[in-house]
Amino acid sequence: MNTNLIKRIEIKGLFHQYDLKWDLNPDVNILVGTNGIGKSTILRTINALLSKKYSYIRDWKMDVEIHLTDNSLLSYDNLKPQKNISIQPNYEYITTFDVPLRDKTKITQSETPLDKELQQILYTTGKENQNSFINYRLKATHSPKLASTINQRIDNFFDSINVFFAETKKTIDIDHNFNKIIFHQNKSVIALEQLSSGEKQILLILFTVFLMEKKQYILLMDEPEISLHIGWQQRLIDVIQQMNPNCQLIIATHSPSIFGKGWGSKLFFVKDLIQNYERR
Repeated sequence: MNTNLIKRIEIKGLFHQYDLKWDLNPDVNILVGTNGIGKSTILRTINALLSKKYSYIRDWKMDVEIHLTDNSLLSYDNLKPQKNISIQPNYEYITTFDVPLRDKTKITQSETPLDKELQQILYTTGKENQNSFINYRLKATHSPKLASTINQRIDNFFDSINVFFAETKKTIDIDHNFNKIIFHQNKSVIALEQLSSGEKQILLILFTVFLMEKKQYILLMDEPEISLHIGWQQRLIDVIQQMNPNCQLIIATHSPSIFGKGWGSKLFFVKDLIQNYERR
């Protein structure tokens, strides 16, 4: 079993002047602090090292180390770049405030980056995105012995989604004619693109976690509360933990609704992680 979760993060040269050490929990980690203190920068730095896209780290002239729970190391030394010497952990990065768009040339005027990111996780086939919903459904076709288990997982997952959408009386479904996700509301059919930004956002998060198939994953989320109803914010961590108890959550947030219901012990204040913060 892949046991590579993050045990410690060390950043030297954060904002060209601060050093940070952060010992993480294996389950939930909630990063809080005032605007501009570096929450998003820390998550982007972690993502840059995990994805081996070092330009972000190099531009900030930082030295970064990620210590994993198998005692191996991911690192980047700005003066003498080092190769990763660890098995790469499973991870996902969701930034719902500024959704990363992999190919801006493919977006139309009627689409948003969030639309494109959601379509990618739902409909991308083949090797371009192994973790897509359509690829997961194809497993039932390719492996008939797994079909019953896969279809039951999807049914249970859709039931969980319907709980979120119950107040507006929407229910999720698959249009098998076009192989697309749709919603029913009374007698109307609602296309995915017609949903609100908050509805699309919660779907992006839930589908991402569902496709982990309860494997050990690191999930980075930058301000997931943006556009979400307070009731959805309050349930978010619980639902993610129920869907994948093997997921290590690293969340940057402003919202007390996310950590106000029993997650207060998982809070980390950026100013406490920066070793020489008092000189700011």
